[in-house]
Amino acid sequence: MTTPQELYHLQEVDHRIDGIDAERKRLEQRLAAGVNRPDLTSEAEQNAAQARAIGENVQNRREETERLQERLTGLEARLYDPTTSRRDLSTIQREVDSTRYQISQMESVIAEQEEEQRTHEEAAQSAQVEMQEAETRWQDTLTEINDRLERLSGERDEAVVQRKSLAEILPDADLQRYERLRRTKAGTAIARVDNGRVCLSCRMTLTSNVTRQLRNKSRQVPCSACGRILYQP
Repeated sequence: MTTPQELYHLQEVDHRIDGIDAERKRLEQRLAAGVNRPDLTSEAEQNAAQARAIGENVQNRREETERLQERLTGLEARLYDPTTSRRDLSTIQREVDSTRYQISQMESVIAEQEEEQRTHEEAAQSAQVEMQEAETRWQDTLTEINDRLERLSGERDEAVVQRKSLAEILPDADLQRYERLRRTKAGTAIARVDNGRVCLSCRMTLTSNVTRQLRNKSRQVPCSACGRILYQP
């Protein structure tokens, strides 16, 4: 008859295979789901378009300012021209003051719009950078996941070979009983015994009769509570 220790060693390998399969499934699901990479393309394009529109408006206002500046230069030349009649000086002065005010207002508007333009340009660039960084992180994650899957595949192949060698030496009846318990007991057919008194799978205290039977290390003793085969190291 197969000893509980032999069955427990087989179970350790099966648990390792189960763990590998569970991790592979999680990783494959993560690959299938991808990640929440932010798609900020629309936001970036919108900000870039607004920055361009504001830039065109700023350029138009600069050109208008240049025209006003040229006009002011001409007016000031007439204002200080000794040949200008006194009757025209008052009118020219008002035009100079008005033109200077227009230039001042235009420059103030240009400064505000340039600041707004920079804000939109920075927002567009920030969105692009965020998407690029997210894509880089995802590519790094893909590499890590695929590397891990490759290592898990190798570990599983080794575990399967080990399991085959352990299972081959077991009597068919013992192996079938073990497999049946694994199916019906959430993957754990062999339960360790703690301090000779407690089944670590169901946490029930063992009876005196069971503990006496466990002294025979070659005997398969079931837990009276959960039905798993008990193993006391």
